[in-house]
Amino acid sequence: MSYAKRIGYLIKRDDLTLEQFHEHWLGTHAELCKKLPGLRRYTTNLIDRDSFPEAGWDGFSELWFDSVEDHDAAFASKEGQELLADAPNFAKSLYGVIVTETRHIWP
Repeated sequence: MSYAKRIGYLIKRDDLTLEQFHEHWLGTHAELCKKLPGLRRYTTNLIDRDSFPEAGWDGFSELWFDSVEDHDAAFASKEGQELLADAPNFAKSLYGVIVTETRHIWP
């Protein structure tokens, strides 16, 4: 099956605690993300910065769409614009890329 997968790398705002960052990302922002039209699958991944202090990000998200066109339409939509407008409320940086996933072991 063909699909488009977006990875979003996030760095928390300097003025927020890690707990505040997690609360907003996993609460408010996640609820906005789940409203994206055409979104098939969505995960968030928190990085334990105490265990991995040299990690370049505080976490990353994974969003699956049926196609790049569906991805682009989702982020161009009202819901997509609201989602992107929310990012500065908790993230100093959000860098999104479309990736090609190769499954080696998959249930």
